[in-house]
Amino acid sequence: MINTSSTVIQFMSMTSAKMTNLIADMPRGPLDSYRKRATFNWKLLKLNLDGEDYVEFQNNLWDFMQKTPAFDRLTPQTLDEERRICNARLQEITANSIADPLRHRHWFNVMFQYDASIPIKMGVMLGMVPSAIYALGTEDHYDIAEKLQDGHYTSCFALTEISHGTNAKGMRTTATYDPQLKSFIMHTPDFEAAKCWAGGLGKSATHAVTFAQLITPDKRNHGLHPFVVPIRDPDTHLPLPGVTVGDMGEKIALNGVDNGFVMFDNYPVPRLYLLNRTATVTEDGKYINKVKNESKRFGASLGALSSGRATITSITANIASVAMVIAIRYCAVRKQFGPSESEEWPVIEYPAQQWRLFPHLAEIYAIKIFSSTFVHQMSEFQINLTNSMNEDKIDTQGMEIHALSCASKPVSSWTCRDIIQNCRESCGGHGYLKMSRLGELRSENDANCTYEGENNVLIQQASNWLLNQWSNMLNGKTVESPLGTAYFINDANNILMQKFQHSTVQDTLKIENLLLSFQWLLCYYLERTYNRTQYFKSNGCGDFEIRNNIQVFYAQTMSLLYGQHAIMKYFIERINDPSWRSEERNVLTKLCSLYGAVTLEKRLGDFYAGGYATSTSNMDNLLRNGIIMLCEELVDDAVTLADVLAPPDFVINSPLGMADGEVYKHIKEWIFKKKENFDRPTWWNEITRSKL
Repeated sequence: MINTSSTVIQFMSMTSAKMTNLIADMPRGPLDSYRKRATFNWKLLKLNLDGEDYVEFQNNLWDFMQKTPAFDRLTPQTLDEERRICNARLQEITANSIADPLRHRHWFNVMFQYDASIPIKMGVMLGMVPSAIYALGTEDHYDIAEKLQDGHYTSCFALTEISHGTNAKGMRTTATYDPQLKSFIMHTPDFEAAKCWAGGLGKSATHAVTFAQLITPDKRNHGLHPFVVPIRDPDTHLPLPGVTVGDMGEKIALNGVDNGFVMFDNYPVPRLYLLNRTATVTEDGKYINKVKNESKRFGASLGALSSGRATITSITANIASVAMVIAIRYCAVRKQFGPSESEEWPVIEYPAQQWRLFPHLAEIYAIKIFSSTFVHQMSEFQINLTNSMNEDKIDTQGMEIHALSCASKPVSSWTCRDIIQNCRESCGGHGYLKMSRLGELRSENDANCTYEGENNVLIQQASNWLLNQWSNMLNGKTVESPLGTAYFINDANNILMQKFQHSTVQDTLKIENLLLSFQWLLCYYLERTYNRTQYFKSNGCGDFEIRNNIQVFYAQTMSLLYGQHAIMKYFIERINDPSWRSEERNVLTKLCSLYGAVTLEKRLGDFYAGGYATSTSNMDNLLRNGIIMLCEELVDDAVTLADVLAPPDFVINSPLGMADGEVYKHIKEWIFKKKENFDRPTWWNEITRSKL
């Protein structure tokens, strides 16, 4: 017979030992009172949320960086020096076992909390390019991928051109096959067709995965195809003959990344450098499509190119986490006003401040959980794609991944933008100081709204897929959704008949009820947007004009709701995992409810206009009272929830957000350590208008 109590005690002892070894205690200080009020053990939640292996990886990474001189906080004086520092840090990481790209590729997104330039270059060189080669190439190209991963070559990903970005079909770089040379002749007709913005191309890359219009000797253009193109001689690092390559120059942020441009002047590239998993060209110049089903090839290709967008959802969660840690710790210490002149309250106690921050805290947990699952799904898809292009539903899975990445990337990057801005404002004037680091985080996230597809264009691509699913439903076809993000559309007719019928705040806030409201709202927008397309079609508009005319107030909103619904759905599924302790599930459920309630509250007009809520339903008051209630309940846990997200102090690098909560002590240290803050200015004699 098993002694249950002794087994439980033994398990708790083992877990306690893991916590002691893996997660350090927080230092004592002004935040102690809030940490004591927490309803859960933050170390246990962190272990359960991130996983023991990931926590151990973070510890090893942070410990390595803190002990390595290359990661000392420096202030580079020139752009070239900033590039060099980033490269030196990258080299230190890749030279150690920490940088195992097979085990730790996506875990490295936590590096965005320290300096975003490093993981961007690393992600391209060790992740994006090798993955593209394995997914789009064959065994003929694996040697190149291995040389990229072992550092013999360095790489970049060159798709965008000066005059064409999101419109990939408009790219003008050509690759014309020459049977005599058995090579593709790469050519850039003019500067507007120069490949640009490729991270690592400006100063570092020896090879570039380059997309060009493939033209066979019969003058037929077969569309955009990927090639592995040598750019620089690996021994001399000089551009190869026929290649003009340079740097894009200084940016708003992320200047450790050497974004560059390249132009080709009738530059020959061997035939085998075509990444030919889906199509190839024979030695005599015949084009062969390896995938008989064109839609399968197209869907699989779209999925394969979605990796960067999926990763951005993880990136934004990491960046926003640092901003939130800074803001919550600061607001739990900062005191202003109170019920009497002798008593001041921490500003986090005020409902208005809670309303500014806690919904964003919920958004971070929601996106963090969503991205963890989505990135894993993306990785599995790429493995399946490498193993077999003909796997059942590989095309439908690829199309759904493409649509989901095109919706969730804008949702997460715009959400992160708003989170950082509100964190900055919540910290008042001190948040505007450069030392707060909130301005730096805001600028680093800004690029996420543009690269890997400009957000407004991406959500249009998501809407195209969604409208196709709606059309399938109307025509009696099954909506195929391997990831499960749109399967509910099959039941759209029943969903649209539902009404808001809850009479209490508690029922309104139940996560399963909030999800049903999400599904009604999404079906409502699908129906409205589809009807809008039919209206323009009946008035003689073509497809291009229709797509343009349905965006504002229709398709754009629909796509964003699809992304938010998926985030909510993944959050609920994670909460339902039986591994959570009751107190952990309780606080995560509050965060999930808050995420759903705040998102839906912004759409109350649609619920009433669409008939889901009636004038007597009281949906608006129930949602809003629920939001206020949840924010009030989360006050006790806010600091501890921030602790779960927080990296070490040397990574946070902000006097407003240190773990000990000694905000004013650290602000003084930062001000007093700079001699120039006390020096008389060199132009002191120009200050006054007259001299005595």
